[in-house]
Amino acid sequence: TEAELVDQVIAANPGLASLRAAAEAATYRIDPAGSLDDPMLSYATAPRTVDSGRLNQRVEFSQRIPWPGTLDAREAVARYEAAAAEGDAESLRLEIIAQARSAHAQWRFVHEALIIHHDTQALLDELIATAETRYAAGRALKQDVLQAEVERTDLDNEELRLRQLQATVRARINALLNRAPDTFVPPAAPTGKLPAPPDLDALEKLALAGHPELERLDARVSAGESRERLAEKAFYPDFQVGVGYNSLWDEPDKRPILGVTINVPLDRGKRRAELNAARAETSEASWALVERRAELLADLAQARAEVVEARRSVQLYENELLPLAAEYLEAAIADYQSGTGAFLNVITAEQRKLATDLALARTRAEFAARLAELERAAGV
Repeated sequence: TEAELVDQVIAANPGLASLRAAAEAATYRIDPAGSLDDPMLSYATAPRTVDSGRLNQRVEFSQRIPWPGTLDAREAVARYEAAAAEGDAESLRLEIIAQARSAHAQWRFVHEALIIHHDTQALLDELIATAETRYAAGRALKQDVLQAEVERTDLDNEELRLRQLQATVRARINALLNRAPDTFVPPAAPTGKLPAPPDLDALEKLALAGHPELERLDARVSAGESRERLAEKAFYPDFQVGVGYNSLWDEPDKRPILGVTINVPLDRGKRRAELNAARAETSEASWALVERRAELLADLAQARAEVVEARRSVQLYENELLPLAAEYLEAAIADYQSGTGAFLNVITAEQRKLATDLALARTRAEFAARLAELERAAGV
């Protein structure tokens, strides 16, 4: 079934596994980004005091402390980058699902087309036998037999093209499953009643609320804003506080040490350039989000219109064209067998019935593929 193929493709796709691993790695970077640097422990000694009876030593323990808010901004950048990586994985997952569903629709069409051709070939074999019998009895022309045989040969040639298409679709499915191209693929399960197209307003709300591509771009915007805050903190100094003990002092009460070190951010031009770059990146991500949101709504409208068109086409074939083609063929055969109709009418009716059957199967496949694309655009 379509669902079985989708599950197997998701489990086997190496690209999706790679992006999921990247998203997992990005998640693990959140906690370190918001943590203080490791404290520093330093030790020094005066070597020439070893033989003096008192070894002079100095021990210091220090901790670097960024300007208030720096750690929060750094952690926010890592958190939003992890969300963007997760959005990349989910976007690829939607694309893979749509590809698998489209491939399944094509696979089902190939099998339905082959069944239709085999049924038509059987019908032509019966017509050839009937024409030969009538020709032997002097009630038909030789050209009736020849017309049937030509049509039978054309069907054999068309079956070769279907077999080629079957091999192509099989290779496509096996590529999605990360398998050898000629690996066996079982026939596609038949479809049931076609579902009604979802409401466009509901699809738009669904897409705008939780489409992975929009969430990814929104996370990029938030990450850019956090980088701006981080760049603003770079204008302020970081602190390094430390405590220690220095035995070089003769008086014991002077040996404990308490100190503070700060960096002096003199190069404000460099920091201003980094801040402007962060603001430009945020602006780029914001405009990309606006553009993708508009594109997504346009894609949804177009995809739904295509689904509606395909569904109406299927209904037209099922309810009107296919019954008319079948009735036309039955009437042509009956007229020929009674001697009131020409054999050419039978061939023409058979060709029309074959074309209608194939068109219905193809339109069903198109409906399934377009429905998959619609749901991908909606983020389902």
